[in-house]
Amino acid sequence: MITIFIRTVIIYVFLILAMRLGGKRQIGELQISELVTALLLSEIAAIPIGHDEIPLTFAVIPILTVVTLEIISAFTITKSRKLQKFFDGNPSIVINKGVLDTGELSKLRLGIEDLISEARQKGISDIADLEYAILEDNGKLSVFEKAKKGEKETGIAHTIIVDGEINSFGMSCIGMTDKVLGDRLNFKGVNQKDVFLYTVDDSGKENWIMKSIGHMPAKIRKSKNKFS
Repeated sequence: MITIFIRTVIIYVFLILAMRLGGKRQIGELQISELVTALLLSEIAAIPIGHDEIPLTFAVIPILTVVTLEIISAFTITKSRKLQKFFDGNPSIVINKGVLDTGELSKLRLGIEDLISEARQKGISDIADLEYAILEDNGKLSVFEKAKKGEKETGIAHTIIVDGEINSFGMSCIGMTDKVLGDRLNFKGVNQKDVFLYTVDDSGKENWIMKSIGHMPAKIRKSKNKFS
């Protein structure tokens, strides 16, 4: 029985790595771990159904193991940025501030015609109108149009801190250094571990949501000026 458990865990981790290598476009609506779980459960359940000589425990133990792994992974990735990156990776920005990143397209194995087609399905007739196009962790494309004439360009909010953990990817998107982040925390008089969510958009507007204390609701602080 222990052998079945260990083999199931190994296959689960291996399939997650394999799906990561396969790319975001192959994932569809599901997160990688959810897709791996669905694939494993369907295969495991089919084994005793088609082979009467195989005991049901040979399917029950792996199924319970896979479901448990999915529950544990879903919980732990909300608490650890490193684990979240392992399971889901980072979003891929293919259009950044109106500039098409051909290198990112190549890395994702996403053709320009595919990008244009995805944009059309989002109601965008011309990708030149896009400020951002982001291929999310689950393979879906998010698009944000450029500000219309007379409107202020704000771009998108980049995640800097989530549940007390620093998001280096979000920091790199706005060019924020560790020193600048440390200065912001000191200026606000808050500890990194007490921050539930901290975002900064392209115009520099900050949003702070502090963790709840006891039964008190989370506090939201906003700064309209860049790093003010």
